[in-house]
Amino acid sequence: MSHTIAVLRKLTDDQLIEQHDNLAKNTVVGTKYYQDELRSRSNDRLGQRMLWLTIANAVLAAAAVIVSIVALSMS
Repeated sequence: MSHTIAVLRKLTDDQLIEQHDNLAKNTVVGTKYYQDELRSRSNDRLGQRMLWLTIANAVLAAAAVIVSIVALSMS
């Protein structure tokens, strides 16, 4: 059974997981299935690192602006 894209987009994450788990009981997968999962997890970790680096960069940039304003006001 396959859903249309419109139906898939309306399903919650929990509904998708439940349907996957039910179908997985009777499905045979190849090694690409595991490679795809590892790649997805790696991408998630990378995304988290990028978020933290972006936050750190924004904080440092704000600090640089404050230092510049203070330095200009003292001169």
